[in-house]
Amino acid sequence: MLMIVVGYVIINAVLAVPFTLQARADFQRLGKWSRPTAFFSGLIMHGHFLATIALAWLDRGSLFQPNLISLALGSALFLGGAIVIFLGRYAYGSQERVYGLLEDELIQHGIYQHTRNPQYVGYGAMFVGSAVAAGSTFALLSAISFLIIIHVFITWVEEPHMSRTFGDRFEQYTETVRRYW
Repeated sequence: MLMIVVGYVIINAVLAVPFTLQARADFQRLGKWSRPTAFFSGLIMHGHFLATIALAWLDRGSLFQPNLISLALGSALFLGGAIVIFLGRYAYGSQERVYGLLEDELIQHGIYQHTRNPQYVGYGAMFVGSAVAAGSTFALLSAISFLIIIHVFITWVEEPHMSRTFGDRFEQYTETVRRYW
């Protein structure tokens, strides 16, 4: 079962490449994502989330023997990540904005005063938290692959789109609020 989940994570990471190209093309052509791109985004993000949780469970103890400290630290990261995701989605005020279907406002309030990418920060914290709590090598590798893919996606797709769409307002925002935290 472990190798099936590892295979899924690898396939999911590979699928991030055509998704990135499609997302970039949608932003350039439509100024937002198409519904299929938004659906694919959710599938990739939530699939990676479920796979990382499964890896943490199936591979627990491979990196180090979980203990009270790792469980507390991992749980704090996981819970903190979930809160950050919630705050980001709350500030967006619309599921359509969360999935790139509505690009009408540069969100700069709430958690967006502290990070330009709360959902990605939150998911990253949850993934790393899962790996730490379980002492899992594969969950940690899954988290690291997610962080690398997301960084490339943000710098190659999302930030150029935001710059085109919101111009100087976005550039000023990037000078005062960091990409991650």
